[in-house]
Amino acid sequence: MNNSWRLVRTTLIGGVIFLIPLVFVVAVFGKAFQIMKSVAIPLGKLIPVESVAGIAVVPILATLIMILSCLTAGLLARSPGGRRVYSKLDTVLLQMIPGYAWVKGITGGIRDEEAEEVLKPVLVRFDDQFLLGFEVDRVADGLVAVYLPSSPDPRSGTVSFVTSDRIQLVDAGFKKVTKICKNLGRGSAAVLSGQKE
Repeated sequence: MNNSWRLVRTTLIGGVIFLIPLVFVVAVFGKAFQIMKSVAIPLGKLIPVESVAGIAVVPILATLIMILSCLTAGLLARSPGGRRVYSKLDTVLLQMIPGYAWVKGITGGIRDEEAEEVLKPVLVRFDDQFLLGFEVDRVADGLVAVYLPSSPDPRSGTVSFVTSDRIQLVDAGFKKVTKICKNLGRGSAAVLSGQKE
């Protein structure tokens, strides 16, 4: 009974952590579409037809304005100033939204060099065992913040603080490590072979 309750609780927490950023993204896009629609309504009055292929002109215009806005934002994001703004915004989102880093990692939303900074795969030594996890941050007094994912749902887990001598980098990407957790350790031989010292 205890194991069943633990599985339900872990799955429920994992679901909440996964849904929070998803709901945030849907809400942002919904609000953005409403704003674009308010811009598209006056423009729609300038167009002599009310619909194109059975679709009202205003939603089409709102969608086109959104696409153009995204393209413009993408061009700005490539500029040096845009990169600085994106970096600051990303840091704020990482701190404010639970699961943001996790979702970015799963969806491939972070580049390899960013993943190394955000969720770095490691082996953590605890007495006579090694746990697979992610180095998240370096804190005061030589301590390392490590996220230790659960199995089979790596979206929930534990944050531990250990000394840096207990940490060993794993030569594998974020997705490979989470796949090992989901598969209850199967497939770890190829990734962890020769890692333990």
